[in-house]
Parts: sequence; C-alpha cells; structure tokens
Amino acid sequence: MEDDVLKAYLEENGYYHLKEIPGRGLCGVRTFMYTIAIVYGLDKEGYVGRYCYPHENAKDLALAYLIWDGVDDPIGPWVKHKGEIEYSNPNN
Repeated sequence: MEDDVLKAYLEENGYYHLKEIPGRGLCGVRTFMYTIAIVYGLDKEGYVGRYCYPHENAKDLALAYLIWDGVDDPIGPWVKHKGEIEYSNPNN
C-alpha cells in the first residue's frame, strides 16, 4: 500500500499525528475506550504494539510522543504496553 494511501486509511480509522520513528515504523496516536495510546508498527492489518495512557494524561502522552526516539519505552505515566508482550509501566 502506498504511503499516502496508508496514512489516509489510518486517519479514516481514528489514528492521528502519524510519523515514522526509527525502529518502530509508522506510529500514531489513537483514542480507545478507556485509554489514549501511542501506537507503533502501523500497517493496513493493524499494529505491533501500543503504550496506553489514561485519558486524563493526554498532555503527558503528547510530550512523550513528541520526544520519543523509539529506543526503550516512551516517558511518562503510561499504564500498560499492549502487543506481543504485555507489561505494566515499571515506573508507576
């Protein structure tokens, strides 16, 4: 799928602030029922993983997403990593 077509498809499906992050692929932000998340490894089939922040921590997510270089976990009060391996934030 062509890059612009993929991004348009993802935006139609609720993803925003799409950008490439080295080592994590195409990333974006998406609101879920109970959380807002940094989502990485996006393609037309889904995603590799996501870092879930409580809705009330959307400003923390925005800062974390802005500076995240894809190495290690993003900063801030995310509560859960969902993906092949699920784990809670060790700093909370």
